[in-house]
Amino acid sequence: MNGSNEKITPTQATVALVMTIIGVGIVTLPRVSAEEVQTPDIWISMLFSGGITFVVAFFITKLCLRFKGMTIYQFSPILVGKWAGLVFNLFIIMYFILVSGYQARSMAEVLRAYLLDKTPIEAVIIVYIAVGVYIVISGIYPIVKLLQIYFPVVLVFIFFMLGLSVTNVDLNNLRPVLGEGFKPVVNGIKPTTLSLAGIESFLILIAYMQRPQQAMKAAAVGIFIPLFLYILIVIAVIGSLTVNEVRQLTWPTIELVKSIEMKFLLLERFESFFIILWVITTFTSFIMNFYFASLGLSQVFKKAYKPFVYGLIPFIYLCAMYPEDINGVFKLADYIGNFAIIITVIIPVLFLIIAFIRRKRNAKN
Repeated sequence: MNGSNEKITPTQATVALVMTIIGVGIVTLPRVSAEEVQTPDIWISMLFSGGITFVVAFFITKLCLRFKGMTIYQFSPILVGKWAGLVFNLFIIMYFILVSGYQARSMAEVLRAYLLDKTPIEAVIIVYIAVGVYIVISGIYPIVKLLQIYFPVVLVFIFFMLGLSVTNVDLNNLRPVLGEGFKPVVNGIKPTTLSLAGIESFLILIAYMQRPQQAMKAAAVGIFIPLFLYILIVIAVIGSLTVNEVRQLTWPTIELVKSIEMKFLLLERFESFFIILWVITTFTSFIMNFYFASLGLSQVFKKAYKPFVYGLIPFIYLCAMYPEDINGVFKLADYIGNFAIIITVIIPVLFLIIAFIRRKRNAKN
C-alpha cells in the first residue's frame, strides 16, 4: 500500500500538520529566539511569525487548489516545463532529506546528553531510521492514523508539563514588555517563523484530502495549535529561567523540566518522561518528511514507491552524521532554515504567479 489512492479528512490533515510542525523546536526554540531577541518579548515575535505563516498557508492552498489531486511534484513540470520542474522537485526532495537527517541527529544528541550517554550515537540513529522505514513504507494513510493516536497524548503531556512549571514562573522575568522597542521583536521574527516550518507539507497533503476546499481551514487550525503551544513554552521557559540564562543553555526546555518537582507523585527525573514524549513528537515529524522525500522521488521518476524508501536510508543517515558536534547540528539547522524560506515562500509564490499569468493568457487566447 503506497498511499497514492488513500484519502484523508481535513481533521487528519490538521493533525498531520500539527505533528509535522511540533518537533525539535520544543527544546531549541527558546534558546534560538533568545539569542536573537535578547529581551523577554519573544512571545510577541511568535505572534508576528504566526501571522506570516498564515499568509504562507494561504498562498500554498491557493496554488494547490488550482491542481486538485496533484502534488507539487506532479504539477511543477506543467507550470515551468519538464526540466525546470525536475530541478525544483529535486530541490524540494533534498530539503525533506536534510530535515529528516537533522531531526534524527537532534534526537540522538538529546538522548546522548540525558539518557543514553554511553550508547554510540550511530546506533541510536540507525534504530530511529529503521523504525521510521517500518512506518513510512505503508504510505500516507497509515502514517496519519498513527499521528492521530499520538496527537492527544502529546497535547496532554505538554499541558501537564506547563501546568507543573507554573509555580516556577516569575512574571518579573517577562518584563518589561517592549522595553527596548520593536527592533528586538523584529530580530526574532525569522527564528520563530522557522520554528513553525512544516506548512510546506500541504504542498503534498492537499492532493490526498477528501475535501480539498477545506484545506485553508485545516491549515489555519494546524498552525494555530503549535503556535499556541510554542508561545506557552517560551513564556514558561523565559519566566522560569530568564532570557540571559536561556541563551547559555543548549536545551533550555529540558532544563525547565528538570527543575519541576513532583513530590506528591513520588517521581524523580521527570525529564526522562519528557524526553520520551519529545522523541515521539520528533519521530512523527521525521516520518512525515521521510515520506515526502520518498513520494517525491517516486512521482518524479514514475517508479514504484517502496524502493525509494529503502534507497533513502543511507542518504538520511549521512545527513544525520554530517555535523561533527552539537555546534555543527545548530549550523545545519540554520542552513535548513534558509532552505525552508525558499521552499515555503519563494517557490509557492513564484508558481502561483506563473499559474495566474498562464491562466490569463489562456483566457485571452
